[in-house]
Amino acid sequence: MKLLSGKQMASVDKRAIEEYDIPSLQLMEQAGTQLYYAIKDMVSKDDRILIVCGSGNNGGDGYVLARLFYGEGYQVELLALETKDLSEDCRVNLDFCADLHLDFASEIGNHNVIVDAIFGTGLSRNIEGKYKDIIEKINTSDAKVISVDIPSGINSSDGKVLGVAVKADITLTLQTAKIGLYLYPGRVYSGKISVLDIGIPPILIDEVNSNIYLSDKAMMKGLLPKRSIHSNKGTYGKILCVGGSTKMSGAISMAAIAALRSGCGLLTCAIPESIRSIVATNVLESMYLPLPEKDGQITKEATTVLKEQLDNYSCVLIGCGIGRSEDIVDVLQVILDSDVPLLIDADGLYALKDLLPHYKHREHLIITPHMKEFSRLINIDVDKIVDDPIKHGLQFTAEYPNITLVLKSETSFVMQGDRVYINTYGNNGLAKGGSGDVLAGIISGLNAQKQNELESAILGMFLHAYSADLLLEEQTVYSILPSDLFKKIDVIIKGLEGDTL
Repeated sequence: MKLLSGKQMASVDKRAIEEYDIPSLQLMEQAGTQLYYAIKDMVSKDDRILIVCGSGNNGGDGYVLARLFYGEGYQVELLALETKDLSEDCRVNLDFCADLHLDFASEIGNHNVIVDAIFGTGLSRNIEGKYKDIIEKINTSDAKVISVDIPSGINSSDGKVLGVAVKADITLTLQTAKIGLYLYPGRVYSGKISVLDIGIPPILIDEVNSNIYLSDKAMMKGLLPKRSIHSNKGTYGKILCVGGSTKMSGAISMAAIAALRSGCGLLTCAIPESIRSIVATNVLESMYLPLPEKDGQITKEATTVLKEQLDNYSCVLIGCGIGRSEDIVDVLQVILDSDVPLLIDADGLYALKDLLPHYKHREHLIITPHMKEFSRLINIDVDKIVDDPIKHGLQFTAEYPNITLVLKSETSFVMQGDRVYINTYGNNGLAKGGSGDVLAGIISGLNAQKQNELESAILGMFLHAYSADLLLEEQTVYSILPSDLFKKIDVIIKGLEGDTL
């Protein structure tokens, strides 16, 4: 799903009115109607509903909604924050409500449902005065809070709080989702998000020059690697997993299992000889390439072995449990010098730091840092990256246009060139050591089959995160282990294939 800023959505509205002759009042009526149908399923006629309206078109949507609830016998009141200097369409609908003698409240009372129709997606200034006061009262009430289009006070472009913002339980956004709903802290303030179609021609959304997308279930089936009855294990790719050490044999084991679970045909673990028996016990389906080691960690002498082997593989994964040393830098450089598709994770990213500037044009490369690892890689303070991950991610992919960046956090991003895919699936059950190893394995397993780094990363991120969401049906976030994710990968793929997810 393409995501738009408030400014971009305003241009879509303008084109719908001017080029498709859709009257602006009709768009407002359609918005209010769709809001009514969505909200009436959440409330009963015993609920005391308060709709808080501002002076713009967001407030106008609220007045239409109030009129429809009133007509159906619901207990609805209006809190009009402005009665002067209204937008033209807002004025028309406020007058309709007044003519019908709807009840107007002077403050928030004992309402158990509050609809926030104060500010829409065009807000860019900090909220002050009576608006600040009313939003703070909404946030301290015990009511269920439903925001129209975006929680008032959230910047639609970057998710920042403009001084103060409504903390919604539910956000009903109109026609298409807005970028700020999915970026921190906007995502936290938005609650559960639903998109309502208000009748704007979809082609107008398609024609907006936006390369920011929400990774949703609808797009995932098309990203599944194709499987044919006329095939064999070699058809689905050969992966070389380079990593592991005596301190971290589990990391390479989980990555290997994840790659196999996501469908690769053949897998070899290139690991220190001293942990071979441990990994072999964990990963029955793997082959093994013992590498020279010292003190349980791969040494630079492994470069000679790897040079002879790399051409045999369709994809390499390096970094899981590999440890940190100058020898690992040498090992990584040998792989980077080849043209084999490569995913670098964990301590492989530590080794990449000084090598990266020399590989600006290296193709078929995926990196999977979390925020702190990315901070070290690009020499920018981690707080600045957390504050604006898209900005810093796009600066990186502009400099390294062939690299697919998987930037991991509670909201994760897949970026390549000028394209951004935002993943909001997953939960804090993933906040455990080993979770990243599983993700690296899933993406590598898909890439071995697809040979498309961007699609493999988008689908891999979804499989990983949504597996954690499915686990919440059986477990708590406290008890979810990274190895538990293996149970759900097949469930999700089966669901995608059968359109039952």
